Amino acid sequence: MGGFPGGSDAKVRLRERVGSWLLVVLSVVGLPSAAAAQPIAPSGGNGSIPGFLNGNEGVVFASSSLERELTLAQPLVRHDGPYVVVHIAESRVLLLEGTEVIWSAPAGTGHGFQLEGRGRSWTFSTPVGMFRVLRREKDPVWIAPEWYYIEQNLPIPPPAQRARVAGTLGTSALFLGDGIAIHGTNRPGLLLESDPDARRVSHGCIRLTNEAARQLYHLVEVGTPVLIY
Repeated sequence: MGGFPGGSDAKVRLRERVGSWLLVVLSVVGLPSAAAAQPIAPSGGNGSIPGFLNGNEGVVFASSSLERELTLAQPLVRHDGPYVVVHIAESRVLLLEGTEVIWSAPAGTGHGFQLEGRGRSWTFSTPVGMFRVLRREKDPVWIAPEWYYIEQNLPIPPPAQRARVAGTLGTSALFLGDGIAIHGTNRPGLLLESDPDARRVSHGCIRLTNEAARQLYHLVEVGTPVLIY
């Protein structure tokens, strides 16, 4: 699976995106000067893997089509092996090796809903930045967080007594830390919409169908870089 079906008009290039997340120039001691001149997705992350975006090339799908051929002039992440890219604008997860897309699937991403209650507030957006896979888990069990009880207007039990729900995270999960994971779902129909905006359905995690989550689970290892942007 080295790309997406389509003609030459499906090949697209990404001009530098300067929006709600601003690309900033990274300067890191000990890295080559050429690399230090490249911008990086600025916020979030759970590790020290130096992953870089090229300012003029990147992952982009010019329309809401689920199948697009993709060409890259340079890798998006400096890594000797496969790496994961979560493209929030297109609600899609891709696995790349160098400049080649070797796997891709539509995904559910954070809907941006805001919740306030009992002196706290949450914004349910998918964080951007460089991450790595910290843990892989089959048949993961979801432990209901504090916001779940506020959203349901229920009393908040102590952490040890909070509900443990099987099936919500599907059959496979890749945990990135800070409550964020790439995981399956018990509501796959939400991910079949052709419009990426209609797939903004999560509280911040990246949802895949159970089949896609299982495939990705077997394609990556703990430590694999994950670029979310």
